Amino acid sequence: MKKLEVAIVGFGFMGRTHYGVWKKLRNARVACVCDSNLAQIKAKTKGNLNVADDSDLPPSVRVYDNFDKMLAAEKLDVVDITLPTPLHAPMAIQALNRGLNVLCEKPMSIDAKTCDRMVAAARKAKGKLMVAQCVRYWPEHRVLESYIRSGKFGRVIAADFTRFSPAPGWNRGGSCWFLDEKKSGGVALDMHLHDTDEIHHLFGLPKQVISHSHCHKDGWTDFISTTYGYSDKVVTASSSWAMAPSFVWESGFRVVFERAVVVANSHAATPLIVYPEKGKPFSPKLPKPSGYETEIRTFAAWVGGDAKVAPVTAESARDSVAIVDAERKSARTGKPVRLVRDPLGHTSRLDRTRTRRRLLFGQGEQSSSI
Repeated sequence: MKKLEVAIVGFGFMGRTHYGVWKKLRNARVACVCDSNLAQIKAKTKGNLNVADDSDLPPSVRVYDNFDKMLAAEKLDVVDITLPTPLHAPMAIQALNRGLNVLCEKPMSIDAKTCDRMVAAARKAKGKLMVAQCVRYWPEHRVLESYIRSGKFGRVIAADFTRFSPAPGWNRGGSCWFLDEKKSGGVALDMHLHDTDEIHHLFGLPKQVISHSHCHKDGWTDFISTTYGYSDKVVTASSSWAMAPSFVWESGFRVVFERAVVVANSHAATPLIVYPEKGKPFSPKLPKPSGYETEIRTFAAWVGGDAKVAPVTAESARDSVAIVDAERKSARTGKPVRLVRDPLGHTSRLDRTRTRRRLLFGQGEQSSSI
């Protein structure tokens, strides 16, 4: 069986994390890496999780510092984009236009309007586009999803998701691009998006969002909290870059079902506990692969023609960014922002759909449609 020839573009913390997963796959080979900063390719990296592969690249992996030259020189099947957010759209579109398959790190792009361009390119392209929303594949979240889809504990009454971290600073070189909200979207788009996307994936598009945020003394948002409008449940999420430097990154959720409460906490010795209505609390068996590994295996299987896998479609990822756009607007204006499906869209809650949808904001203000 022919192996997928893979290029990783952007070789910092996340690029090395993806590299460590691609190395494990029998049906893929990392042919080359590309980074405009060649020194970074040899540097050790640090992010908010200890998951990056810091091993030296073998001689068989070619190194480039120019994206165009790499595309011209290599015969690739996959381009894995792990670059800063502003570069996602132009490089993904360029690769798609060449007929290549693209795995693009989250966030998909800086706003829904830019995501629309990526969706349009993917619809015309020979290759496939998947956005790496790893939390959908995280072991605790996969178990939670199984409970929701099966109805094992009844319907969800309430859900709260949290994600707290010190402000990013591991790539500081005088300044940190994450703290420039025009480039990263700030805490709302870079980190809070994880839980917004998971809420969207699990419960569908909310009718509206109400958000509140706090601004750091240097001008960037360091805390955001959102209530998502669903008619049959209370759903909230909070994310912070306001934590002290000594604080260790933490995420979790508390989901109240009719007949159980399911709690996850990344700091806990037992990361997932179910408190059933009857009987004693228990810790369910978690899938072994990490979210990063499962998402990349899913993408590779999808590219290989496996119709049974459920990738994160470009349309679904775009809509999650649109929800964050609405959250940022709500936090800025202090008012609820509506998100309404196009009546003709008939969009399924499951991300497998490729049905056309449109999001409408506020007092009739229309977003870009796809």
